Amino acid sequence: MSAPNLKVVSLLPSNFRDTVTTLRIIADEIEAGKYGAVGAAGLVIMGNTTEVFGMGPDSEGPSIATLLYAGFLRLVQSMERHGR
Repeated sequence: MSAPNLKVVSLLPSNFRDTVTTLRIIADEIEAGKYGAVGAAGLVIMGNTTEVFGMGPDSEGPSIATLLYAGFLRLVQSMERHGR
């Protein structure tokens, strides 16, 4: 019997359920250039109220609405592919 092929992997420092920690990780990744030059980012917060934020040099209302809609489409397409 041969030894199993084991590999050590690093786990993410956040499980994305800790909102504040996850936002800080994403901000650090943007600063580090992980996503290239970021022109706009959209954020929706659901707390006692629902708030929508746009940030970045290209963050006019229509740009953020389009960005959030593109994110929605990406999630829907992922769900469609999952069932096949």
